[in-house]
Amino acid sequence: MNNCCNNIIYILDFDGVICDSIDECMLTTYNSFKDTNIINISDVPNHFRKYFYEYRYHVRPAKEYFLLCRAFADNIDLSTSNFEEFRKLYENEMNNFESIFFQKRFELKKNIELWLSYHKIYEHANQFISSITDRIFILTTKDYDSVNILASHFGFIKKIEDIYSREISSDKAILFENLFKKHKSLLNSKRIVFVDDNEFHLASVSQFPIQLYFASWGYAKTQKFNKFKEISSFMEII
Repeated sequence: MNNCCNNIIYILDFDGVICDSIDECMLTTYNSFKDTNIINISDVPNHFRKYFYEYRYHVRPAKEYFLLCRAFADNIDLSTSNFEEFRKLYENEMNNFESIFFQKRFELKKNIELWLSYHKIYEHANQFISSITDRIFILTTKDYDSVNILASHFGFIKKIEDIYSREISSDKAILFENLFKKHKSLLNSKRIVFVDDNEFHLASVSQFPIQLYFASWGYAKTQKFNKFKEISSFMEII
């Protein structure tokens, strides 16, 4: 193992940073909200797809896809403010939706090759992970099984030292607490880098001694509050 005191530690979000999973999330969300079992992207109504792609960036943990669906059904243009209002209004419904969402994902995975085809790895992410020798951790609100399967499929699972996922918590601050509790020596590292495509996630972990970077290639594209260093490629943080 590398001496963590002499190396950079990279802690990376998964969806929107390493992997583009927007089609799979859209399909699973639609099936969950409509209680259908569609397996082809083209069978999802075009107006739902368009809405989902436009507003996906608001969603943090998977249960919040319910809010996107609710707003779609009510023909509402989502904003940061009304999305936050929805989070408070539909707390119980979100929790129920989350259980359905992961069951629908489980069903989709039964056709594993088709499920894998709904995902793409960002090329510069692949190059970055392949080229560095520093330690890499995944910290995500995605489920562990999906991250593990996809990292194996795309050939970089052996480069990932550990995965912190929704099974621990959907709160990234709690995920970081767990990571540093297990890997105490990381706090002695020369540099700890965290990359996420959601500025709310970045803000939620700003109390930790880490460098925060906003991935502009992810789902949000731009920041609303412009608090974090924005990068357009992993090559900018090597």
